[in-house]
Amino acid sequence: MSFVSFKGTREGLSITLGDGGWREMMSELTNQLGRPSAQSFFRGARVLLETGGRAVAVTQIEELIALLAQHDMTLVSVMGEAHAQANFNQLRATIPPPELLAEETRAAQARETEPLVIRRTIRSGQVVRHAGMVIVLGDVNPGAEVIANGDVIVWGKLRGVVHAGAAGDLRATVGALILMPTQLRIGDHIARAPDEKRVLRWPAEIARVRDGQIIVEPWGTS
Repeated sequence: MSFVSFKGTREGLSITLGDGGWREMMSELTNQLGRPSAQSFFRGARVLLETGGRAVAVTQIEELIALLAQHDMTLVSVMGEAHAQANFNQLRATIPPPELLAEETRAAQARETEPLVIRRTIRSGQVVRHAGMVIVLGDVNPGAEVIANGDVIVWGKLRGVVHAGAAGDLRATVGALILMPTQLRIGDHIARAPDEKRVLRWPAEIARVRDGQIIVEPWGTS
């Protein structure tokens, strides 16, 4: 017994609800959409829901919208029982169109990954976290932390804790005019604190992962 059926139309993908309880229908729909062969076929589809004579509550429509969204599918219309249509129209009035949501999401992601420029010294006890690159026009003092998913560039003395590629990007680098961190991490690699008596290079140094370990070399070295 099938609780839901699918049909391609010129307007989109039609999903018709059959007999049975709501839980059974949602379970079957979840299984159908999760099949490997169906994921690429359904992805991005505009969905027209045929409820027949079934009454569908607002909370049930919300549950369906959430399930479809997991597969990049959008519910665009509900046809059938009058209350079901009214409930969907009520919801649609409060939900921004998918195109606007997608645009807002892209804009938010772009803002998160834009370089963060800090024009001051980061002092002991202060922590900076950012989803993109961090550029510090100042020093990073001992006891301060800079954590970034991208590169970390310090136009000054880096003497605190620094973690570049915090989300796992081993291509990230750490650069500073004076590179003397108390701890330096790139991805899941950790470098020991450098010898304070070592000869500092000028004008700057950069740390990167090479051959499974963090190395420090003069800035500009490829």
